[in-house]
Amino acid sequence: MSLSASNKKTVLRTIRIPIELDKILQNDAKAHGSTVNALVSSIMKKYAEWDRYTKMFPHLVIPARFFRSLIDLTDENALATLAERNSVELTNQVLLFWFKKINLENSLKLLSLESEYAGLGEVEIENEGRDYTISVYHEYGKKYSIFFAHFTDIMMRTCLRIMPQFEITENTVTYRFHAP
Repeated sequence: MSLSASNKKTVLRTIRIPIELDKILQNDAKAHGSTVNALVSSIMKKYAEWDRYTKMFPHLVIPARFFRSLIDLTDENALATLAERNSVELTNQVLLFWFKKINLENSLKLLSLESEYAGLGEVEIENEGRDYTISVYHEYGKKYSIFFAHFTDIMMRTCLRIMPQFEITENTVTYRFHAP
């Protein structure tokens, strides 16, 4: 389920919240140049698109700096093994549970959601017809780029029957492919 801003139909809800929570919401909205309504809507959107699904597939929240340190300390062969052991089964389970179907469109939705809510990095998806270019910018270093490319390559070849071509740098992974 994707809740786009273009969906203009709304419903009015009245809820009761503790005064302390209201103060936090007002302060945070003001600090971000927003309204409490917009802030609460974004919180609810995150719940609808992410949090309610991650109960089935829990995610850890750790500081990015700590995560990068773990990746930097891990041998590249161990990272490749981790990608091989988890890419297909985990991706299939998540796609089927969240979207009920394994296909390119749902894989791209998942990638976008992981970018927005799980700290994957910034993702740009471009396509001209059936030719796609996907760029992922992250701050986790070269080993993470290699891991991410390996994970994605195995998943795409196995689950989607797509043969991507990768370009890897210290903080980016760009891959191109022609969709079937």
